[in-house]
Amino acid sequence: MMKINKLYTKPETFTPVRFFSGINLIIGEPNPTSDKTNGVGKTLLIEFINFCLFKEYNFSRISKIPSSSYSSETTICLDIEIDGTNYTIERNIKNHNEPKIRFLNIEKNFDSIQDAIEFLTTKLFTHDITGEVPSFRSMMGPLIRDEGSEFKSIVNCFDTNIKAAANLSPHLYLFGLKISPYKEIKRLINEIDKSVKIKSKLKNDIELLSGVTISKAKAELNEINSQVEIINSEMESLDNHLSYDFIREEVSNLELSIQSLRNKKYILKSELNKIALLSGDNFINDSEVVDLYNKFKNGLGDILSKELSEVISFKKSIDNFQSKILNERKIVISEEINDIDVKLKSATSLYAEKMKAFDATGSLINLKQLILTHQRKIEEQSMLSTMLKKYKEEDDIIKHKKSEKSALVVEIDLDINRNKTTISDFQETILLMHDYVFGNKKCSFEISANDKKSIVDFTLRIDDDGSHSNEREKVFFYDISLLLTEKTFRNHPGLLIHDNIFDVDNDTLIKSLNFLAEKSSCLKDCQYILTLNSDKLSKLDKKKLKLDINEYKRISLTKKNRFLGRVYQQK
Repeated sequence: MMKINKLYTKPETFTPVRFFSGINLIIGEPNPTSDKTNGVGKTLLIEFINFCLFKEYNFSRISKIPSSSYSSETTICLDIEIDGTNYTIERNIKNHNEPKIRFLNIEKNFDSIQDAIEFLTTKLFTHDITGEVPSFRSMMGPLIRDEGSEFKSIVNCFDTNIKAAANLSPHLYLFGLKISPYKEIKRLINEIDKSVKIKSKLKNDIELLSGVTISKAKAELNEINSQVEIINSEMESLDNHLSYDFIREEVSNLELSIQSLRNKKYILKSELNKIALLSGDNFINDSEVVDLYNKFKNGLGDILSKELSEVISFKKSIDNFQSKILNERKIVISEEINDIDVKLKSATSLYAEKMKAFDATGSLINLKQLILTHQRKIEEQSMLSTMLKKYKEEDDIIKHKKSEKSALVVEIDLDINRNKTTISDFQETILLMHDYVFGNKKCSFEISANDKKSIVDFTLRIDDDGSHSNEREKVFFYDISLLLTEKTFRNHPGLLIHDNIFDVDNDTLIKSLNFLAEKSSCLKDCQYILTLNSDKLSKLDKKKLKLDINEYKRISLTKKNRFLGRVYQQK
């Protein structure tokens, strides 16, 4: 189990903040000079905690604090407890990649954040004998969700601007599911993606070299093999009339291909020119619309009910839509022309190379040219043969790895079935929370394996989900239920931090806080840190609120009493 005891700095830049077991509230409050409760430093305080727990510096708000406003020589310290042993983590802002950890009268210095993460991973999961554990840092993901995640997903815990797939390892671990098959599938997916890219590149190269589709390329190779044999035979007999025939046929086919590409390019350019004529302001102008409108108005009187401004607005909507369609078509045509230019360049280059085989009269140059033709055909044969072989190898690799992946998906599915009691108990906790807050049990939770890139789906549905506020409430249900369900709590580090999770209506907020109050005795075995704005609380009926805010308040922040006691512009 893990618990945060104190956050402070060296030298002291703010009053140390102490935390205790159970519920801990960080409150943003107004003061006589300002009613604002945002921008007082609640999120920054959580960032300081996360920084000490080895959040990557570049993704931390601390990296955005100018050194002119807050010294980069500051060392941020966090006292934590893991399984009864006290640790002090010190991380300097300037030398953020070289943290130190003190414990049991030992000071351990680290040359990298990764080394420190591995050290705490062994300490946090020291009692786990399976070896199926996530890293310390990945475990912190669902325990300290980034406010920038907007709490849109129960499994994706990071800023929405970070385009990365959710790491399901900590979620699987909490439910007692094996992590290794999941990690192996992720590795296989990466390798399959690489092979697919290689295969796609080979396909393009093969089709460019052979002049036929990939499905016909093997037949083309057989034809080239036959041609090489004919040239070999002619070189032995010094007879080249058959070589003339198939080289002339190749040249003729290239001429047809080049002409076809040029015709297609001409048609596309013509269409592009027509679009150019229609682009810009070549629409009916407003004065013409006014004249036409007045004619209709004079003729129809009161029957015409639309205002002129509405007519013009409608006309402009049509103009804008037409312009959008034309621009999109223009982009598509330009891309097609660029593609044709690439093919033309390749075809004309190959055509010029083939034409070197003929003299001024159009006859095939004799022995010398026959040898050169033989050499080129051998090269073409070798290249095409090698690429087709490599293409087949990559195709076999993809099939083999997909087969491995499918077997592992089945393994995960069986593991989920073995742990169905844990999942069922967890759903019961969710149902209890849902009934308390929403007054019904219209919700469900399930875990399922799939053959997609997501690998495992954690699906939580609640009443009227999909809205911004209810998605946040869904995450609240999920995270708290992990602490309150006995079988998931066994694997839980016992720490949970929610920063500005509640953006809900007053009724939902008061019932959520009251649920915490009723379960406060259960939460004493763990630690729940929650940031709240008092302006939200002030709108609540105090008679209905069961949670004693003052009892659990650890720090109160205002515009006058900010977390760092200063105002600064982020870098």
